[in-house]
Amino acid sequence: MNRVEVNLENGRGHTAVLAPARRTAPRFSERMPRTYTILLILALAALAGAAGCLSTSFGEVTYSGDALQVHVENPGEPVENAVLQVTIMEVSALEQHEAFSEARYIDLVTGENEYTIRADLQPGSYKAFLTIFVGSERRASVIRDLEVTA
Repeated sequence: MNRVEVNLENGRGHTAVLAPARRTAPRFSERMPRTYTILLILALAALAGAAGCLSTSFGEVTYSGDALQVHVENPGEPVENAVLQVTIMEVSALEQHEAFSEARYIDLVTGENEYTIRADLQPGSYKAFLTIFVGSERRASVIRDLEVTA
């Protein structure tokens, strides 16, 4: 312990004893070495980046003439004999009725893929349910609104 003498204005000296400050438990960030913190942040960033980038996804889905154009993005390895399942439901009032359904084998190359599906749809509102299966795994699935005009 340290002793400190303090002189006050009236000339009388007082001696104060300084005790060490009470230590609280160190924070988590103080207990964890800096290197581990940096490695943990980098690992979490890598996992977050990989989570959205390694799966197949649907791009634009349009209908023109008598065909549906489906764009699929495959950032991974090429896949042979995947299944593209398309179900189109006509939406009227508060009801939905199946207007078209088809499943076909497709090959997915790395990058952008485009598929044309022949379907005769009358003018109206539709919902397109699209799914890609690789083996027994569902790789991508989406529901898109379609508006067919005359």
